[in-house]
Amino acid sequence: MDTGRYRLSIEAIGANRFVYKVLDRVTGEVIRQLPREDVAKLTSDPTYRGGKLIDTVV
Repeated sequence: MDTGRYRLSIEAIGANRFVYKVLDRVTGEVIRQLPREDVAKLTSDPTYRGGKLIDTVV
């Protein structure tokens, strides 16, 4: 792995919330994003409540 090829981007998306992205400097491609884009979108949904992703009740 060529570590000089990648760049870490940290974006503030609200109070005390951030998105971390590893970008390929050559292609501009997002290699990894935390939290994932679909998870980050949940926080903007007014009906979302924490714990709705996984139902642990059996």
